[in-house]
Amino acid sequence: MYEEHRHSEKEYLLALGKRIRKIRLSKKISQTEIAYRCHFDKSSYNAIEAGKRNTTILTLLKIANALEVSIKDFLEDDS
Repeated sequence: MYEEHRHSEKEYLLALGKRIRKIRLSKKISQTEIAYRCHFDKSSYNAIEAGKRNTTILTLLKIANALEVSIKDFLEDDS
């Protein structure tokens, strides 16, 4: 049962990163620029978009502000 829960967490992080990336690309902003605006290194930002990092709400808020969107845009399922 734990493995099933863990798998769903990984899928959630991947979906979150995919939504962030989609928004960033629609605004034609590079990962480097977002990292600069958020005051963290590009590899940290890349890990979030890749779904490899379970980030904090405050980090998501920084990214949302840098992209000029609401944090809820990252959490809504766009299917």
